[in-house]
Amino acid sequence: MRRWMKKSFAWITASVMLLSLPAFASAASDLGWASDPKLYEIRTLAGKTEWGSANGQAGAATFFHPRSVAVMPDGKVMIADHSNHLIRVLSADQVETYSGLTLGEDEAGLPIGAFNDADRSLAAYELPAGITADLRGNIYVADAGNHAIRKITPAGRVTTLAGNGVIGSADGIGSEASFYYPSDVAVDVRGNVYVADTLNHVIRKISPDGQVVTLTAPSTRVVEYYPGAVAPAGDFRDGPIAEAKFNEPSGLAIDAKGNLYVSDRGNQRIRYIDFAAGQVTTVAGGGTYGPQAVYVEGDYVDGPASQARFNAPEGLYVLADGSVLVADSLNHAIRMIKDGQVTTVAGVGTEPGNADGVAHYAQFHHPTDVAVLPDGRLIVADEYGNKIRVLQKYARPAVLPQEGIPVILNGELVQSDVPAQIRYDYTYLPLRAVSEALGYEVSYNEGASEAVLTKGGVVITVQNGSMTVTRTEGGVTTTAEMNAAAFIDRNRMFLPVRFFAEQNDLDIQWDNEDRVVIIRNKTFQ
Repeated sequence: MRRWMKKSFAWITASVMLLSLPAFASAASDLGWASDPKLYEIRTLAGKTEWGSANGQAGAATFFHPRSVAVMPDGKVMIADHSNHLIRVLSADQVETYSGLTLGEDEAGLPIGAFNDADRSLAAYELPAGITADLRGNIYVADAGNHAIRKITPAGRVTTLAGNGVIGSADGIGSEASFYYPSDVAVDVRGNVYVADTLNHVIRKISPDGQVVTLTAPSTRVVEYYPGAVAPAGDFRDGPIAEAKFNEPSGLAIDAKGNLYVSDRGNQRIRYIDFAAGQVTTVAGGGTYGPQAVYVEGDYVDGPASQARFNAPEGLYVLADGSVLVADSLNHAIRMIKDGQVTTVAGVGTEPGNADGVAHYAQFHHPTDVAVLPDGRLIVADEYGNKIRVLQKYARPAVLPQEGIPVILNGELVQSDVPAQIRYDYTYLPLRAVSEALGYEVSYNEGASEAVLTKGGVVITVQNGSMTVTRTEGGVTTTAEMNAAAFIDRNRMFLPVRFFAEQNDLDIQWDNEDRVVIIRNKTFQ
């Protein structure tokens, strides 16, 4: 039991791996980011910071809080465009409306949602959230605002699988059942659909015959917001499935064993439902409720899974090796649980923003879902950023020199009459070629033994054989030590790569597989 590509990379077979999105061509052809993200970059695949519903070329298209993504067998990406009340599709470099109606705006100027079953172009949704697909190409949507689970057939017919548009918690068949703001869905190979019934704080199951059953225990906890004002809230309990409790479950993913991972948003945990064992356990995260607290307090901590901390984790994805990716929404980061450790794959934890850039310097703004494209790149629904983002290997020219060590600066080959070289276990770059590529004027004093770099009001000097760098800026002179001394070879001065990183606030990496030096701005325009 697994969820098609959105939630389980283990489903990608050799034939699927051959599928591609032509305009998405990338240097990334594997999952290298899962073991070492330093060579990888976050780029905007589609959308802009400002919200809208424009279709067209990916870079010009707009979204309004894209909430979830599902990668289809043909490589197209289905997007639950939450606040536009639409299902969009990203194909090659084009964004189109796949299903849903544009019904105008309300008094606040926001798009209007509705509830209508019909052909996909005439169907209507209200705040669609989670989205996935089964092996037959049926698409399932957690239609949160309509408190229903919708189904889009390959022929384009939209029906309501379960729910009736009215808030409730009843089990039953089809419209007899009711939900309360379901946020995500996952479908297994037998056709069972699992639902994160978020504001009912439970996990539900819809069998192939349409029967809805509640798998976990409802919460009976109430909190007092202020004296005399109480409200229901979620709760926490591990143990037998029928006794386990959740607090706003918001993300689901099925692994290769047919078991279910759950983002337990209000408990700041990733939970695991083992159907064979009949148990719910905590995989990562933790914390306790403060007095009358609705949620466990969120935090941002990498490390051993039991000590790691999340802040409103949402979308999940299971990789072939069993690692779990987490869209950690209020930490504005993509996290990974692997071998009992939680690490940050991309994003600057706790710092929201819109900047593309090197994986650990790029920013997200409330990411809510994550999936893997057929070519191995990671795709992210950046909800409040109104964008679909992608993690891919560093930009590089199509052809690199066969001799020497190439140096790539922001995707362009640095032209030099002498190559970079390795000496004393340090990587050295030719000073003039790299400095001029960075915009410096380069001159030499004292018989070429002292190099002077000038850009704007900055003057940097370094001497042959010395580890000391002198920098003058704004009338203030400072010195710093390099990790290795400058030297001259073939009448060219060479400096260790760290010099260029530290003096220019750049990210510099060594690609050991291709023997390439990569120099990049930490964030991109």
